[in-house]
Amino acid sequence: MNLKFTSKKKNLKKYFEDNGYIIIKSFFSKKECKKFLKIITKYANKDFAPIMNPDRLEYLISQLTKKIDSLKDLGAKVNLINSLQKDCKYFRSVMLNPKILKLLSKIKNKRKISALMSQMIFKQVNSKFSKQSWEPHQDNSYILNKKGEYITINIFMNKSNMENGTMYVWEKSHKYGIFNYKNKVSYREKDNRPGNVSKTKKRFNVKNLDFQSGDMLILHGNLVHGSYANKSKKHSRPLYSVSYIPKGEKFVSGFNAQRKVLN
Repeated sequence: MNLKFTSKKKNLKKYFEDNGYIIIKSFFSKKECKKFLKIITKYANKDFAPIMNPDRLEYLISQLTKKIDSLKDLGAKVNLINSLQKDCKYFRSVMLNPKILKLLSKIKNKRKISALMSQMIFKQVNSKFSKQSWEPHQDNSYILNKKGEYITINIFMNKSNMENGTMYVWEKSHKYGIFNYKNKVSYREKDNRPGNVSKTKKRFNVKNLDFQSGDMLILHGNLVHGSYANKSKKHSRPLYSVSYIPKGEKFVSGFNAQRKVLN
């Protein structure tokens, strides 16, 4: 059974340090999740491919070139760009939600926290990317922060379980630094199996995690985790993933992600 917290619990920091993850129950309301989904889905392509950095106008435009080109009227294109600008600000406001920053600061010894990037993963039923299953990987294998200070959060917009492609963790694997890994394409990959594959002779218990709409998973950057394919015919598994790091920490920006301090 998963141990879930409310954001007011005092032992969050200790649990995070011991286990490498925390599930904050009902951090967002179902109404907030529906609003987010309604807005982000406007920019999904026919395959419901992941959308990287929807809070940055240049990223949304670069991932919507076909849609923009399909509009014949200049006015329609201008209206779309205006809509993009408005929605980018909304996505950024979610990333910089004061409640999230305060919570992560509590976990990181009251240090100021910076947002770096985000990604929307739909796992929409009956779409090309519904079968996407992340290889067991460490998020910190991308940014290579030597102190292991990298953090990611995942906001679950719908119920998530084994049927529709939930996430799993290798319990306590965050305690061993960054493992050797195999580099893999992790954005709109062809094989539907993204994630730098962690390689280690150590053996860890694999724990499957279930979520309700509005739950938020906070992950230590060194905790090995992955996800399953969505085999459901009815239920999608959309989540918004955002990464953070304490201010002043070093990180690799990355060619595609172009992580940068956003606040």
